[in-house]
Amino acid sequence: MAAVATLAFAATAVLVPGTANAATYDGQDPIASGCASSVITARLANIRGYDGITIVGQIQLRYSTACRTVWGRIVAYYNDYNAHAYVNRNSDGAWYNCVNPTWSNNLAAYSCYTPMLNDANVTSYADGYAATTDYVISYGRTTSY
Repeated sequence: MAAVATLAFAATAVLVPGTANAATYDGQDPIASGCASSVITARLANIRGYDGITIVGQIQLRYSTACRTVWGRIVAYYNDYNAHAYVNRNSDGAWYNCVNPTWSNNLAAYSCYTPMLNDANVTSYADGYAATTDYVISYGRTTSY
């Protein structure tokens, strides 16, 4: 009888996003997984042109409060030339990137986002590149979250 009760309990276990199961989100798309529905921009950094003044883009570390995951998003204001984002987990060096941003009317910029990394009980950061109108590439990095 005890074996039957244990089996019945195991069959009804529910996996809750944001618990130890967050690692199962590594590499998944934040929109397709539903994790983007609870997104906040946890950290961001402006990407400045070679003059140190002109902001050519922004790198964002996005965080899902429900799934406890992060991903990077690049927002490139001038063009999509060589614009890309990385998300990096500090504890083990795991990372993902995105390239080939597309135009976003909502952002009025070129943008792409990386696949997700688990961020439960660890820290991560995002970094990326954007270019000026004359195709000079600049770099930015967020602080860890």
